[in-house]
Amino acid sequence: MRVLVVDDDKEVAQLLARDLDGQGYTVDTVGLAQHALAAAGDTDYALMVVDLGLPDGDGLDLVRQIRQRGSHTPILVLTARRRIEDRVLGLATGADDYLVKPFALPELRARVNALLRRPAHLHRAAISVADIVVDRDALDAFVGGKSLDLTRKQFVLLELLVRRKGQLTPKRMIEEALYGYDDSVSPNAIEAQIYKLRVALKAAGARGVIETRRGIGYRLVESDREPGWSSAFEADFLARLAEDRARFAALGELGDGALLSPLATLAHRLAGAAGTFGFKGIGLAAAAVEEAAENAGNLHGAERSGAVAAAASETRKLVSLIDAVLAGTGARANA
Repeated sequence: MRVLVVDDDKEVAQLLARDLDGQGYTVDTVGLAQHALAAAGDTDYALMVVDLGLPDGDGLDLVRQIRQRGSHTPILVLTARRRIEDRVLGLATGADDYLVKPFALPELRARVNALLRRPAHLHRAAISVADIVVDRDALDAFVGGKSLDLTRKQFVLLELLVRRKGQLTPKRMIEEALYGYDDSVSPNAIEAQIYKLRVALKAAGARGVIETRRGIGYRLVESDREPGWSSAFEADFLARLAEDRARFAALGELGDGALLSPLATLAHRLAGAAGTFGFKGIGLAAAAVEEAAENAGNLHGAERSGAVAAAASETRKLVSLIDAVLAGTGARANA
């Protein structure tokens, strides 16, 4: 199946393309809305992944134009906009799903595959934990979009744990779900099924893990380990981060505030990309710079001067955080 990724951030677009390619999809990437419209007119895509912040127009306008052409291709919108109103507007405009940056790659895979498994006229009862998706109608389970080879009991067990995600599921409840009244159940039958399911999930690289509460039961939770990406991805991003650091240092000397607009634009771009590559702290700091710069740009007089100073302060904090990462002293969890 062919997927179109529309994002002007080349590093993010390449990361998404490589990841989706690894899942077996054929991926095209473009960075402009006009190029996306042309590609959509020439190719019958199975799905489009559209970032809202495009250089030649708002991504929502692109979605609207695609829908006006009569296309029913599923569209997954990516954005750094966090307001609920923005999400509602995106869905009302014609998007099928909405993913806020920063996001983990397994979540993107799960959403992409959920959309691709679901024709427009068919709404299946799919439930998920992390990158594990259970489709009850299809009697199939997926990790990162790839079907799991499970026995009937393993599927029923996984569905039960996913439906009760984060909650303890007593052994008695599991036994009632897996076995009938006339079945002979050995003392370690539940433990054996849990073990086999754990093996299957681990082999598939799932980001969901089954925890044991001895004597009580089990629960399925999302693992706190970082989503996987190659060292090449991180090296590319760190090189880009070094360039951004120099730009932030220059823009941070705001003076009378003439540089607020380019500062906000650069911060918006980094806010989405940093979290996607696993640097959550930098993403949050960049978002704070964006908000401070936009706030200052809307003020005048003495209020503007104070807001400009606040934006400069947030920028210095971001530069310090970037310096710590580039020096190898900033932990990913904090950066």
